[in-house]
Amino acid sequence: MKNILSIGIGGALGTMARCTVQAAFFSAPDNRAFLAMFVNISGSFLLGLAFAYFAKKTVKPEIKLGITTGFLGGYTSFSTLCKESIGFYLSDDPVSFIGYLAFSVFLGFGAAWSGMRTAKQFLFLEDAE
Repeated sequence: MKNILSIGIGGALGTMARCTVQAAFFSAPDNRAFLAMFVNISGSFLLGLAFAYFAKKTVKPEIKLGITTGFLGGYTSFSTLCKESIGFYLSDDPVSFIGYLAFSVFLGFGAAWSGMRTAKQFLFLEDAE
């Protein structure tokens, strides 16, 4: 029950964080795709940090789940990435379609890796990978 509650609270907080980022930086309708890319890439970085930290430090399972599955799951959105990609595809803009998907996936991977490396360097974690 603790795990479910932690995921729910984390998810609510992550969703509110996403809405705050949207209101502050991406309120124009034309910026929705950039919002999805920004939150997915920054969320990937944060997930890499969390992954490296949790691999080396003892943290209660409900805290791990609340942060990773809950907060970061609520903050990022694979479904939004798919929706925006379909929008580019349906608008007959193959360059934007392929570019958006490629940048999202590769930058997301790079951000997660960077997060792991950052955690290792600044939190003095040995072999966090």
